[in-house]
Amino acid sequence: MKPIIQLDIKALTFPDEREPALKNIKLNINEGEFIAITGGAAAGKSVLLHAITSAAPKFYPCTLDGTVKVADQDVSSIPLCQMADYLGYMMQEPQNQMVNRRVTDELAFGVANLNLTGDEIERRVNEIMDFLGIWTFSDRMTDALSGGQAQKVVLGSILAMKTPILLLDQPTAELDPKTSSELYRHLGQLNREKKVTTLVVMDKSGAVLKDADRVLVMEAGTVKDFLPVAEYQQKYGNEKKYQRPLPFMVDERSDVIKLSGASHRYKGGITGCQPLDFSLKKGDFTAVIGQNGSGKSTMLKLIEGLVKPSSGAVELFGTAVTKKNVGELRRRIGFLFQNPDDQIFCSSVKDEISFVLKNKNSSKDRNKKLSLQEQEQKIQETLALIGLDGLEEMHPQRLSRGQRQLLALGSVVINDPELIIADEPTSGLNGAQSQVVMEKLARLSAQGVTILLVTHDLAEAREFANRIVVMHNHQLALEFKAEKMDDYLKDLVRLELIEGGDF
Repeated sequence: MKPIIQLDIKALTFPDEREPALKNIKLNINEGEFIAITGGAAAGKSVLLHAITSAAPKFYPCTLDGTVKVADQDVSSIPLCQMADYLGYMMQEPQNQMVNRRVTDELAFGVANLNLTGDEIERRVNEIMDFLGIWTFSDRMTDALSGGQAQKVVLGSILAMKTPILLLDQPTAELDPKTSSELYRHLGQLNREKKVTTLVVMDKSGAVLKDADRVLVMEAGTVKDFLPVAEYQQKYGNEKKYQRPLPFMVDERSDVIKLSGASHRYKGGITGCQPLDFSLKKGDFTAVIGQNGSGKSTMLKLIEGLVKPSSGAVELFGTAVTKKNVGELRRRIGFLFQNPDDQIFCSSVKDEISFVLKNKNSSKDRNKKLSLQEQEQKIQETLALIGLDGLEEMHPQRLSRGQRQLLALGSVVINDPELIIADEPTSGLNGAQSQVVMEKLARLSAQGVTILLVTHDLAEAREFANRIVVMHNHQLALEFKAEKMDDYLKDLVRLELIEGGDF
C-alpha cells in the first residue's frame, strides 16, 4: 500500500513547556486505512491531528523538529487554507468550529468555497442532512443547538467536502448511542467504498473498532503501540470496569428538586422541553438519557435557574425558585456543563480550583471562612483527587479536553455542594478517566449528596445510578430502576436510543 500520511516527528514543543507535546514519532498511514487513536488525557492525540493538518505550528505557537507529509507533500510548504483540499478535520469542541449563524449556511460554507455550482452545493447539503437526520433543526441558529446537534452539524459540514482524508477528534462524544452507531457505520462505508483514509480519536465506547484496521495507542506524547484491531483488543480489551460497591443514601421524605408542569420555549418558538413533572429525593443518583435535542440540557437549565419556565414551577430544597432567591439556592448546587470551557475562566489550574474558596472567605458568614492552611489542604486534596496535582500553575487552556473536564469537576466538588447537576461529565474522557469521575460522584452520593446526571453512556447510567429517566421529544417518556435496564431494552429501541437492544 502507498503511504498517504508520513510522520517523522523528533519533537513538537510549545513555549514555556519543559516536555515536548509530541516526541519520537515515526510512522506511516496507508491510503484507505481506517485508524483509531486512543490514549489517556494529554497523551498527544489531538496535538497529533493538529500536526497533520499543519495547524501546529502554523496556527498554534510551537516548534516542530521533524517533517509531516500528506499525499507526498510536506505540509510546511502548503498554505493552511489549502489543507482543506487534502483533508477534513473535526475538533473536539464543535462550537469552536462553527462560523455561520444558521445550520444550513454552516453545512454549505465549506463546499461553497470549492467553486461548485449552486445545484451541487444544494445536493451535497441535502444529502448530508438526510444522513445525519438534521432536517428538523436545519433552519435553527447554530448558537441554539445542543452539544450533540452541534457535533452533527460540524461533522456534516466536513463530510460534505468529500476530502480524501478525514481526521475526526472524538466525533461521537456527544451523540446518543443510536446516532453514534449510524455515524460509524457511514464512516466505515465511506472508507470501504470510497477509500477515504480515516483517523478517529475514539471515545471510551470503542464502537469505532468495528470498522478500524489498526489502533494507534499514545502515551506521554509518543506512540506506545500501533496494532491491528484484534491484537489491540487482546492486549487492552480486558481492562477491569469499576462496579459501584457503595450504598445509596436516599431520603424519600425530602425533595431536593421538584418540577411541576415546568416547560421552556426558546426565542423563535423553539421548544426546549414540554411541561415536566419530575422530582428528585435527597441522596438520589438519577441518570437522564435521551436522544440529542430531546430536552435534557434544557431541563437542567430550568433546575439551575439558567432559563425561566415558560409554564409551571420549579422548587429546589423545598423552596420555590424566584428571581430573589435563585442566587442563594445556586450556592448549594454544583453544575458541571457539557463543555468545560463554558465554566473555566481563571489563568491557572490552582486559581480555578480555589476560586470558590476565595468567594467563601469574602462571605459575611464567619462559619464559611477557611484559614489559609485549610484552603491549601483542600486545594491539594482536590487536585490529587482529579489527577491534576503538579499542574497547579498551568493555564487551563493548555490542558487537554479530558483534563479540562476533570478541572471543572474539581472546581465543583471543592465547594461541597448538596446537589450536583452533571451534563455529560465524562465526555472527552477515556474509560479510566471516566471511572475516576464516576467513582467520585458515587462516593459523594454514598455520603448523601444528590446527583442528577445526563449521559449518553447507558452502561455508565446502569452501573452508577439508582434510577434512570428517559427523555423523548422534549418530555419525560420512561422511568425505571437502573438495575432493571435489561427489562427495558425494547423500550429503548422504540425510543430510538439504541439499535437492536444492544449497547
